[in-house]
Amino acid sequence: MVKEQNQELVVALSRISGVTVRLCNQRLETVFIAGDEVTVPKFNKLPTSCGECVRAITSQGDFLVVGYFAADDVMGYLIAGPVTVHSWSLAKILVTALAGNGQSLALVEDHVKIADLDVDLAKIDSDDDTRVLKTYGYQNRLMDAITHGDRDEVKDALTDMLKEKERFLSRIPNRRLRSAKNILFVANTAFRIAAERGNISPVVLDRISGHYSAMIEQLISLKGDSQLALEMAYEYCDVVAARRNNQYSVKVNRTLQFIYRHYRENLNLDEIAQMANAAPAYLSRRFKQETGETIFEFINRYRIRMAQTDLRYQPESVTDVALDVGFNDVTYFNRVFKRYVGMTPVAYLRSSEPTVRS
Repeated sequence: MVKEQNQELVVALSRISGVTVRLCNQRLETVFIAGDEVTVPKFNKLPTSCGECVRAITSQGDFLVVGYFAADDVMGYLIAGPVTVHSWSLAKILVTALAGNGQSLALVEDHVKIADLDVDLAKIDSDDDTRVLKTYGYQNRLMDAITHGDRDEVKDALTDMLKEKERFLSRIPNRRLRSAKNILFVANTAFRIAAERGNISPVVLDRISGHYSAMIEQLISLKGDSQLALEMAYEYCDVVAARRNNQYSVKVNRTLQFIYRHYRENLNLDEIAQMANAAPAYLSRRFKQETGETIFEFINRYRIRMAQTDLRYQPESVTDVALDVGFNDVTYFNRVFKRYVGMTPVAYLRSSEPTVRS
């Protein structure tokens, strides 16, 4: 296969599967990649024939490796992953793409080595095994729901998990709030990993994770821990869903990503258009066509969404919140807030019953 054909195949396979696919040389050095950059595991074995696919099972998900050959000599490899569902089906597609429909699939497992345990499991007190398995089932449902951007399933799975919350809060005697924070920190990490499996950029996930880490540490009572867990799960789920449903053009997508990162700043159309490599008038027209809002309507709505979070979890003065989310005029902030939320910031603040430190 020539270089251009290889690259076209990699792009096509990535689009079909929704996962990262890369073309590597014989030394497994990346030559071309389609999708987000992810860490590839160290493989214990590699394909030795055109019908063979090695599946490496890792904590991130499955990684699939197939080789392409000239006669009996391997010329390079295609690596797809991480794959969290239907990896066998994708393995079949990879082999067929390289070797043709007549080639049968030989799937070879390459499992992660599990170290010997130093903990005596027979002596450790634990919950009823059936209950433990049920909790892990809820956890796996929740992780899968976030990975697939399924908001309804996220709510159902998390609701089931929260029914088991009490037994975790009692594990550290007389420190229920600390236990709740520990659980939320673990959840934040787990949700981030699930969203990364949905091919979300680590840069975006780091910002979300950092935001919620601060929210968790500021909790001063157990009153808001379940709501915060749900908001976290929704946030990670929604960013996956937005990426999968994203039909925006490259320039509009760049504009959205720029706004998410710089909404607190004093933005102007010329600066945004320059970043998107587009003429201001063209970008304005295209943005409205694709999102249904003007650029600055979108910016204001996003700023108000961030202001609501600040008022719920970081109850500062309304002026401080307005400045923090990018409004220089508090009167204008009040007017825009009421337009989107249906009440003034002061009324929203009073109705939110904050549960974190100011």
